[in-house]
Amino acid sequence: MRVTTIPEPDVRAELDRILASKGFATAGRLSKLLRYVVERTLAGETDQLKEYAVGIEVFERDEKYDPRLDSIVRVEAGRLRTKLDEYYNGEGSSSPIRISLPRGGYSAVFERPAVPAAPLLVEVAAPHPRRSRLTIPLTVGLLCAIAAMVVWLGGWNRRPKPDLRPSVAVLAFATHVAGEEHERLAAHLTDSVTTELARLGTVSVASHTSAMQFAGQRGSLKEISAALNARYIVEASLDQDEQGQLLVVARIVNGETDRKMWVGDYRGAKDDTRGIAQRMAFEISTAILERYKQSP
Repeated sequence: MRVTTIPEPDVRAELDRILASKGFATAGRLSKLLRYVVERTLAGETDQLKEYAVGIEVFERDEKYDPRLDSIVRVEAGRLRTKLDEYYNGEGSSSPIRISLPRGGYSAVFERPAVPAAPLLVEVAAPHPRRSRLTIPLTVGLLCAIAAMVVWLGGWNRRPKPDLRPSVAVLAFATHVAGEEHERLAAHLTDSVTTELARLGTVSVASHTSAMQFAGQRGSLKEISAALNARYIVEASLDQDEQGQLLVVARIVNGETDRKMWVGDYRGAKDDTRGIAQRMAFEISTAILERYKQSP
């Protein structure tokens, strides 16, 4: 079944442009996911673009893969949508075709951007010769006034706008497994989750350096929250399951009430800390935004 009136060569050319762009050139998993959904959509196999199939085909999950426990597909699809928006708002703003991945599914959509309407030209009559001497001074004065207003507004707009996003701080992750390896993994994951949260841009994140001053301290989370000016605190602990994979248990605490409000479990290979951090950051951000909208 044909899913678009745009010729396939044109769609594939746009796909190649996206994959060669700065944002996708080093994004291995996102590029693989984009190519997969585009190829399946072009082939008319949208009925096969289910979360389980994508997890198996793109992210190489085994037969034990359970989308209810492993959110890799949902997380990466969300990141892909963000990347595509960034591409078309920047490097691909003049592209003749746009590829998108609408929420609620994994089928690609291909469309041509709307052509802006031609500007309306209005003919202005030349001033009467007898009024030319009066018109010139008035015109100059008007232009000066407009220029002054532009300068004033420019200065006003440069004032920093208040950050209305919910604020969060990521404290040093603990480890329940002895050894330097797991201590390094805990430190690396702490830094990576902080970085990925900042990269998402949906929450205001306290700097890693500021948060690390509280590493190893047992002070009140209310005090830490106030010191970092962060309404929400992220804690986590590392363990190891029976298969030798990392098991990370993350918690979000409301710093104003010192009450846990969310818990999430994450499993992954020790050499996939970036993937674990990306999944954690996406779901932590989502949980904070949901509760922030519900708060008074």
